[in-house]
Amino acid sequence: MRMMLQNARFAGVLLAAVLLIMATVAGVIVQGGESTAQTRSSIGVDADPTGNTATSLGPIDPCVSVSTGDTFDVDILVANAVDLLAWEVYFIYDGSIISIVDHDVHMFQAADGESNVFDLSEVLPDLDARYGVAAADLADPPAPDSGSGVLARLTLKAEGPGISPANIPLIDVNDDGKIDLGPFLNNVRGDPIDDVDADGFFDGQIFAAQIAVDTACPTDGAIPPPTQVAATPSPTSPASPTGETTPEVTETATASPSAASPTPTAEVASPTPDGPLATEDDGSTWTGLPWIVGYVVAGLAVLLVAGFALVTVTRRRVG
Repeated sequence: MRMMLQNARFAGVLLAAVLLIMATVAGVIVQGGESTAQTRSSIGVDADPTGNTATSLGPIDPCVSVSTGDTFDVDILVANAVDLLAWEVYFIYDGSIISIVDHDVHMFQAADGESNVFDLSEVLPDLDARYGVAAADLADPPAPDSGSGVLARLTLKAEGPGISPANIPLIDVNDDGKIDLGPFLNNVRGDPIDDVDADGFFDGQIFAAQIAVDTACPTDGAIPPPTQVAATPSPTSPASPTGETTPEVTETATASPSAASPTPTAEVASPTPDGPLATEDDGSTWTGLPWIVGYVVAGLAVLLVAGFALVTVTRRRVG
């Protein structure tokens, strides 16, 4: 009887251990799924730069009202970027209502004092109301940037009455159902940041804005900025680009803009649409979700075999 009670107790302990390990495996799998599905970064247009600095964001204004002839600024912002090295957006607007006078990309990336920011934006004046703004940090060794701030500040002029969009959207140029142009952020490894569907373009939150000339804004009030995660130092890994792998800078000029032919674009460390999504554990054979699950399952198997063997030996001795 005593031996039977001991066996029952052992079986209970073994079952509790099995349930605990199974719960751990489930937790790891769920946590891994959430970490790959969530997007951390946001980008967009702030119609009123008041409160913004190169490395911090104030309230985001979805609209600003100005008068014909006024010159004013709008910001292209980023929130919670991680190891940003290169980026590109297309600023869409109504050319009969506003025009672009100037731009400045030496803000968020240049603020650390270690970057070598190369301006890859289209030349001005812009002719097709689809202005490509882009920059890459060519510092050697690399000096990627993490945190929130102003990627670029655009100086605009109010040309005539009306309400113009001020957006940086995903664009299907030829209406074939496939995105041709749009925002992307690349990290120090050349991988796209927050590209969930692996098409090479940014899939996080994008804030749109409007410019109201000689009329009131259709929307009232600013919205709070995205929750800004404190920036952390960006370590330089052995796999980081060196002077020998400086992003290639190419520009294709066009004589005149057209809907079927995109305006000059700068290809800097362009993301690979068909490539695997990168994680912090890429490149290591002994880390990452598949290996963690493998280790736990193997431990579970060893525990089950050991328990079965112990019970069998105990029963033989009793018999």
